[in-house]
Amino acid sequence: MRHEVTTRRVLYEIPGMQSVRVEKSTFTGANGEPLPLETYEPINPIGDCVVAMVEGYPSANFETHMGCKFMEMEWTISMARLIAASGMTAVTHSNRQAEPDALALMTHLGAKYRKTGLWATSGHGPLALVVASHATCAVLNNPMTKDYCPDTPLFITRAGKDETPGLNADLDAFMARALAENKPITLVNYPEAPHAFDLSLDTSETRRILQQGLDFLRANLG
Repeated sequence: MRHEVTTRRVLYEIPGMQSVRVEKSTFTGANGEPLPLETYEPINPIGDCVVAMVEGYPSANFETHMGCKFMEMEWTISMARLIAASGMTAVTHSNRQAEPDALALMTHLGAKYRKTGLWATSGHGPLALVVASHATCAVLNNPMTKDYCPDTPLFITRAGKDETPGLNADLDAFMARALAENKPITLVNYPEAPHAFDLSLDTSETRRILQQGLDFLRANLG
C-alpha cells in the first residue's frame, strides 16, 4: 500500500503544468543495463537545458518503504511538471544503486543537453551534493547534507521548524563551512516551515520560495 505522503502534490501550480508532454524512455545505468527515465518536455523552453530530480536511495528500497517508485510519487510528477512549465526540461529516473546510477544519468544528460541543473529535497540531498559537481547549478530544499560542498552554484531552502532530528544543525554547520570556503551559495531561511513544507504548508510564502528556486534555475541554465 502506498504511503499517504506519496499521494501529495507540490503546493504550487502555474499555467501549463497539466499540458506538459511526458516521454518514457531509458538511460544506461552504471552496470550497462537500461534504467527507466521519464522526460517532461518544456513549455516555451529557455534554452538547451535539463533539470534532473535525482533519487538518493536505491529504488527497490524506496518502493518497499513507500509503496511506489520515487518517479511515481505525486510530488515527483507535479514538481517535474512545474519545472517543465517554467521552461526547462525535467527528468525523473529509477536506479539500482543510487550514486553510481545518478552519475551515469549525469553522463547521459551531459551528452544531450548544454546545461544540467538539479532539484532535490530531504534525504536526496547528500547524493545531489555529490553529483552537483557534474551540474551547472542545483536547488536543494530542506536537505540533509554532507561534509562536502561543491563549487557548483547552490540554492538552499532551510525549513526553520524542520522536525527531522539533527537536520538543521547539520545544515547550519554545512552553510558555515561553505561560507568559510567562499562557495557560490544562496540560502533562504523559511522560519515557519516544517520539513517537506512544499507538501504541507499551503501559503503564499511557500509558493514564493518555490518560485525563487525556479528563477535560480532559469538564471543559471538559460
